[in-house]
Amino acid sequence: MSSQAAVIVNNSLENWKVIGAGGFGQVHKARHVVWGLDVAIKLLQCDDGSSTSLHNEAEMLRRSTSSHVIKILGVYKDCPPNCSPSIQLGLVMEFMERGTLESLLDTLSLHPPWPHPLACRLAHQIALGMNFLHCLIPPLLHQDLKPNNVLLDNYLDAKLADFGLAKVSHSVSKMSKEFPGKAGGTSSYMPPEALENVSYKPIRAFDIYSYGILLWSIITGQSKPYPGE
Repeated sequence: MSSQAAVIVNNSLENWKVIGAGGFGQVHKARHVVWGLDVAIKLLQCDDGSSTSLHNEAEMLRRSTSSHVIKILGVYKDCPPNCSPSIQLGLVMEFMERGTLESLLDTLSLHPPWPHPLACRLAHQIALGMNFLHCLIPPLLHQDLKPNNVLLDNYLDAKLADFGLAKVSHSVSKMSKEFPGKAGGTSSYMPPEALENVSYKPIRAFDIYSYGILLWSIITGQSKPYPGE
């Protein structure tokens, strides 16, 4: 991969379609006319400092060359169709045809996949993706593992996505001084110590706890732990 991500503009894209939304903004599907394939474009809602997070995410994803981590193809910089006329930034990623693990679990809620081989395969692939990130030098924490951040391709193979909260860790026991700050993430997938201690600094055990809740979701077929709490 080149040392800098490709900058992708509107004349390379067609057939835009909104397929989701999140804390950053909308996620679109579009056709890259030169590459001849569909891509996912994760746009920033506004340039309010989130652009720093986007560039962090782009750099982290560019370092992640695992078959179980979503691949970044470039950075979008243009005025999206049917949106604000101002220039927006976004990540251009491989398009995952089967959506999220959350949508799969919701579809299978009456018939959980366990002990089907699919459940074992998903659990294994997510573990491989997490282990890959943790074995980078320096290690990379995802910090928001949950079914909605696990994407599935046409063969129902899993890849980790959404590294907006990911942090670089220089050791098992402490965060890099380059990335100070407390834990972020989704409360039902966060370890108790991260919720109780405002000065908590995430370590790899943070992701491992989240992975444990993910295993519960896969086994039970339920995408939302602690219902009613």
